[in-house]
Amino acid sequence: MVAIVPFLLGFVNVSFIRIFRWFRILRLIRFLELKNSIFRISSEDGVIFSRILFTLLAIIFVYSGLIYQVEHPANPENFGTFLDAVYFSVVTMTTVGFGDVTPISEAGRFLTILMILTGIALIPWQLGDLIKQLVKTANQVETVCTGCGWCVHDANARFCKMCGTQLDINE
Repeated sequence: MVAIVPFLLGFVNVSFIRIFRWFRILRLIRFLELKNSIFRISSEDGVIFSRILFTLLAIIFVYSGLIYQVEHPANPENFGTFLDAVYFSVVTMTTVGFGDVTPISEAGRFLTILMILTGIALIPWQLGDLIKQLVKTANQVETVCTGCGWCVHDANARFCKMCGTQLDINE
């Protein structure tokens, strides 16, 4: 239906529907095998780690775009390009603060304060979730259950915690 609507509504501009084509990329997820990941990270750990990276990159690029839009007209020598704004955001988020690039407008300073507070609030909270997950799975081993296929169990488990089937423990 999404493919036919632009043709049927020729008098209305519905070209924004083309954005749904990008969702086809999500179909590639089925080709990823979540059990075999880099550095033997379980899927839950990988999701939390991915969420941390996405949050960090989103904070940097969203605030870089906002700061560039606000500061470029007022301070073109320091914020001449978007890359200058990204540099400022990374230096600010990592608390290095060289001081070579600083916002001079009130809106730019306010956005800088929001960026710092957002980073202080979100990143440690998500790192805490990752540490909790790593501690929770520290004494678990990969033993595949023949009944349900669940593969993560405690090291001393004799029965599957999902279905109750006796596990084959290879000593």
